[in-house]
Amino acid sequence: MISKKSFLQTIIVLSLSLLSCTRTVTAEKDLLNTINKTIHLEAFDIVRQGKVFLSLDELKEKYKYLSVVYLEDGCQSCYPKFIEWHQKFDSIAVSGNYSVLFVIHGKGYSDFMSKVLDLNYVDDKYYSIIDTGEKFLEANKDIPRWIIDASVLIDSENKIKMVGAPWINEDMTKLFYEIVSKGKS
Repeated sequence: MISKKSFLQTIIVLSLSLLSCTRTVTAEKDLLNTINKTIHLEAFDIVRQGKVFLSLDELKEKYKYLSVVYLEDGCQSCYPKFIEWHQKFDSIAVSGNYSVLFVIHGKGYSDFMSKVLDLNYVDDKYYSIIDTGEKFLEANKDIPRWIIDASVLIDSENKIKMVGAPWINEDMTKLFYEIVSKGKS
């Protein structure tokens, strides 16, 4: 006969298993519903690359694919994430039709970068938009926040083609290369 303690432990384990399956199913539904949705960037005109400024339209003309990485000033895990994106792409061979666009919610670029540089030096060679309001989140509220936080790969029409960083695992890296290579001229 099963003791009351063993029975409760079994119920807890089964409940956690069912919850994790439910989360997995929800995540899969979120992903399926998000692929080919549009990321809205219309609220932003100016993009910066270090000390150089250009229009968002100029950036979109230059690259067919962008990884859009949402970060927040004050978010302690966002500074290492910014550094990681720079370091990982130093080791991944990407074509000339791809770049990274950081959307940074905060007061200003220099505030964010000073906190990044306190952790590690980064040669900021990718593009950034500073979102002083919450325009990006508001414009993209139909996309689950966890997907926004994971980063998205968009095409020239701002359609989401992939969710997550390309280096997470071998399958993601293959998918990334497959998508980006389709856009070669």
